[in-house]
Amino acid sequence: MKTVIVGAGQAGAWVARTLRQHAPEAEIVLLGQEAHPPYERPPLSKGVMSGAQSESPCLLSVQQARQLDIQLKLGATVVEIDRNRRHVLLEQGESLTYNSLVLATGGRARKPTIAGGNLDGVYTLRSLDDASRIRAALRPGLRLLVVGGGWIGLEVAATARLLGLEVSLIESGSRLCARSVPVGVSGFLLSLHRRQGVDVQLEGAVTAIDRSENAGPLLAHTHQGVQEADVVVFGIGLEPNTELATACGLLVENGIVVDAHGRTSDPSIYAVGDVANQPCTWSGAPTEARIRLESWANAQNQGIAVGEVLAGKMHLQRDLPWFWSDQYDVNLQVLGIPSEAGAHILRGSAESAKFCVFQVVDGSLHSVIAVNMAKELKLAKRWHKRGQCPNATELQDLATRLDRL
Repeated sequence: MKTVIVGAGQAGAWVARTLRQHAPEAEIVLLGQEAHPPYERPPLSKGVMSGAQSESPCLLSVQQARQLDIQLKLGATVVEIDRNRRHVLLEQGESLTYNSLVLATGGRARKPTIAGGNLDGVYTLRSLDDASRIRAALRPGLRLLVVGGGWIGLEVAATARLLGLEVSLIESGSRLCARSVPVGVSGFLLSLHRRQGVDVQLEGAVTAIDRSENAGPLLAHTHQGVQEADVVVFGIGLEPNTELATACGLLVENGIVVDAHGRTSDPSIYAVGDVANQPCTWSGAPTEARIRLESWANAQNQGIAVGEVLAGKMHLQRDLPWFWSDQYDVNLQVLGIPSEAGAHILRGSAESAKFCVFQVVDGSLHSVIAVNMAKELKLAKRWHKRGQCPNATELQDLATRLDRL
């Protein structure tokens, strides 16, 4: 049996590694469009961009792939999938047959469509090469303009401030990370960045970028008039790479639609990671709810699950979604999908930059946001798996040892 995996990122690498672990006889081909072996993306906006790490941790080196008998092909771009013949065609002209095909094509950073969005000094961040280019451009004393107040934008801003740059950040919405956290946590993030010297501008916009004469600074045309910057980084979201799936007739709706085992509308083709629109299988999720998750944990967990399914094990992923972000001296973790429903119980205080927000709906733990409280978040994972939830008084009282409940 031959499995071809299109995409050598976090999800694709874990499919290959897991399948090899459980199916020593399987023929595995892993196709990566980049020149780099599979690596982790979270450090790109932190350690790699700051220069603390020369590269991101490798998930499957060329040597490891050889030892595991995984055919790792780098710089390989798939241009067509023939479902009838079960072939994939590479840009270089090579055609590969498959018994099972896994689409781990991920996504690409959304590019600015404004005039001047492709000028030198204007960047997006998605790949190791992107991070290296941005790192080379960031020097103490320069002015950075970040467009987008989501996680990538905030992490880039934090890293640049720690490097000694002047930073402005423009967010089109009325608060930061509005799709991911409730109002109070958005307010905490706003205060955090402003205390660190970031000029955060909400309900703003960049309509065009040009450059002053004699290769001077970039000129961003904004809601506040022209703002000068030496470097501009856009962090305005991710576009899932669904083109191959659409072209070969798979069901695509906000990503490639898959079932609880990662199968697409073609039972011989699977999709994993950022590109997959999957059922919400965790306890407490609304019936028939679906989600496309852009997170390190989902890419790994779903990659492992699909690798096991390909090896004949019916693995069903039931863990709550989990995400984290490091900004300055703050570690923020999100467990579940926060909403405004139910009760929001605060433990600790935002002023101390050490707090948790427990969201309880109908007596069950729905989500947790933990700021510099990693231990409490680990406990919350256990409670959710066991169907437990402490009462509000216990959750609020800092004198209560949650690990003893």
